[in-house]
Amino acid sequence: MPSRENLDLVPYGSRAHVPGLHGASEVEPEGIPWARYIEALKRHALLMLAIVIAGSSLGLLATRRVPAVYDVQSTVWIASGLSPQSGPIRQEQLLPPSSWIELLRSHSIIEPVVRNLRLNVHYKPADSMFFAGFESLPSLRPGEYVLESEPAGRYTLSNAKKVPIERGTLGDSIGKKLGFGWAPDARLFASGRILTFSVSTPRSTSMGLLSSLHSSLPENGQFLTITLSGSDPDRTAKTLNAWVEQFVASSGDLKKRHLLEFKKTLGDQLAVAESRLRDSEAQLERFRVSTITLPSGVGSAQAGDPVVGGYFQQKGTFGEVHNERVALEKMVADAKGGPLDPQAFLMLPMILNNTPQLRAAIDELSSRQAALRTEKQFLTDANPRVKQLSETVHVLQYETIPQIVQSILQTLRIREQDLSARLANESLELRGIPSRTIEEARLVRQAAASENLYSGLKARHEEVSLAEAQTSPDLSVLDLAVPPTHPNSNDAPRLLVLAILASIGLAGGTALLHDRMDRRFRYPEQATHELGLSIVGTVPMLRPKRSGDFQVELMSQVVESFRTLRLAVRYECPADAPVVLAVSSPSSNDGKSLVSSNLALAFASAGNRTLLIDGDVRRGTLHSTFDIQVTPGLVEYLSNGVGIDTVVKSTSSENLFLLPRGTRANRAPELLVSDRMSALIKAARQNYDVVIIDSPPFVAGVDAYALAAAAGNILVVLRQGMSDRKLAAVKLAIMDRLPIRFLGAVINGVPAGGMYRYYGTDYSGGAATANSVGRLATPRGLVVGA
Repeated sequence: MPSRENLDLVPYGSRAHVPGLHGASEVEPEGIPWARYIEALKRHALLMLAIVIAGSSLGLLATRRVPAVYDVQSTVWIASGLSPQSGPIRQEQLLPPSSWIELLRSHSIIEPVVRNLRLNVHYKPADSMFFAGFESLPSLRPGEYVLESEPAGRYTLSNAKKVPIERGTLGDSIGKKLGFGWAPDARLFASGRILTFSVSTPRSTSMGLLSSLHSSLPENGQFLTITLSGSDPDRTAKTLNAWVEQFVASSGDLKKRHLLEFKKTLGDQLAVAESRLRDSEAQLERFRVSTITLPSGVGSAQAGDPVVGGYFQQKGTFGEVHNERVALEKMVADAKGGPLDPQAFLMLPMILNNTPQLRAAIDELSSRQAALRTEKQFLTDANPRVKQLSETVHVLQYETIPQIVQSILQTLRIREQDLSARLANESLELRGIPSRTIEEARLVRQAAASENLYSGLKARHEEVSLAEAQTSPDLSVLDLAVPPTHPNSNDAPRLLVLAILASIGLAGGTALLHDRMDRRFRYPEQATHELGLSIVGTVPMLRPKRSGDFQVELMSQVVESFRTLRLAVRYECPADAPVVLAVSSPSSNDGKSLVSSNLALAFASAGNRTLLIDGDVRRGTLHSTFDIQVTPGLVEYLSNGVGIDTVVKSTSSENLFLLPRGTRANRAPELLVSDRMSALIKAARQNYDVVIIDSPPFVAGVDAYALAAAAGNILVVLRQGMSDRKLAAVKLAIMDRLPIRFLGAVINGVPAGGMYRYYGTDYSGGAATANSVGRLATPRGLVVGA
């Protein structure tokens, strides 16, 4: 509380500097204003309840549209691949474990299931008998359709917009041009029967099923676990069983196709080897026939000589090495940097017999090519397995086999040079031996090599043929899917809880947002911090009982609040001068007349001669409050020069006098700025201890400013939950330019508890009575309740 000596130093037009009774200098606590938020939530309780009920209702409605999810499961056993030593006729495992899952999820597996089970056709369960034989042709056109049967066994097929597409006779094919393989029995249709259904492509339906499929295969494991999720347990189990059966059957077909491709490759190689063997035998036979009558040219002794035998053997070997080198060089030249033809090597049986690594590489290339052709029928080029096989074939064609061939050529060149040097030394001794002996030996060896190659390929071909006859799939179903009796997941309760929580959050956010955007005055800090007014007093909310009377305890609190206000105002003014102030508010119904009349009563009851002036010359009603005549009054005093003693009237309360507004006149507001008004205030200062002017609200125009300037002091009344803060801020900013001192703000209509719980009083010395409370003025026409 500032000292009275310091009050004279307070400049006019300043609002934020006066501490006031309740401490306008209180600093708003730092951090989150929880009290304000809680108050806002309490005030919007009904709105929040409505939002929560609406959100919960929407959540409950949404839960009915969320079906329960059932998971069905099946297990497939994957047979382990056997090593080549496990048996001569058993094929190794076709695919590595990681590729089985890719094969399971391929469209070549799932689309036949969709077509067979008609999963891409959607219709009412009661209409299932009509679609028993429905087939999806490659030219299927997706969309929504309506089939309507007509009299005389006719039908009309329309689209979703009821535009006819096809008409015909029941029993015939329906929708063939739309890709339907559908001819339902005409006896199923009654006249006027309407079927509504939709059709999607098997590929799009497959994509939807793949999103619901989950599979797991442990590393180096043999049990593939497959889980399918759906809303219909029976339909989901049926779909998964069909899917697994198609998966197992396709794996067997894939393995058979792989063996067929490999068998075909071996058959081509066997045919070339057989042709080469026949040519070798034919050449040897022709040579012997043509030389059978010729002398051998070499005696038995010479033929048995080791030198002679060694020369002929080396001569034949030299020819073979030379021919093989030339053939290989020609094969490499014909390839022109590309892959070598594996079939061409069959024309060189001695090289294949003497070079097992080349023969193994050619066999592996043939096997990999057969496997690649087989898997391309089911898998795309982007599949990792296809990519791996393609890379292996590329390495064999462009790296492994060419490297082996170059190594063989290098070896042949070295052998050819060595044999040539040896033959040059021995040719002098053996020059006389006929060359037909050497040629015959060469033809014999060539025939023997061709026979060996043919025998090896034939044995391999018979092994593959026997394996094909006993081929069994690498997969087998360990257990089929069974329809579950209870859903594995039900999102309905979770969705309902989320809806309730979301609605609560939305309700709280809406309440806080509305509180933030609310223009009305509600909290004490809005007066002190936003408007710069100290709170000098509060008036409790006047809520009458059903009988229209007020509770005695409430009346006691109201009287005590005006006593507190009287004390605050008294000490805001110099002790040696009368109290002169105007009471106004931003707009009507803020309770300024209630505050001014009861503050005047409070001063009068304390023994102060008090003059209450009804300055609202437009709509003043204080004469009705104190039940006195309205004329003559303030208007007559200002306009006609009536004496002050004539217009001032005594009231039923001791020491309280009232100057009513007088007669309404169009120019009455202009009289408030006249010299007569200043003279009135001057005379009142001399004759009364307290002068209180009930001014019009700020929105009335210049009236409030004129009366406040005449009084020099003003008390602003703000009604909790009703006064417009933005309007008050603008009007007070105008008043700051006038010679007016703000005594502070009186908060009217303060509810019990909440943020105003420290502003009221709750202290009684005993049972209160109506007589002990005191008198309370409640002007007629004033809203005193909430």
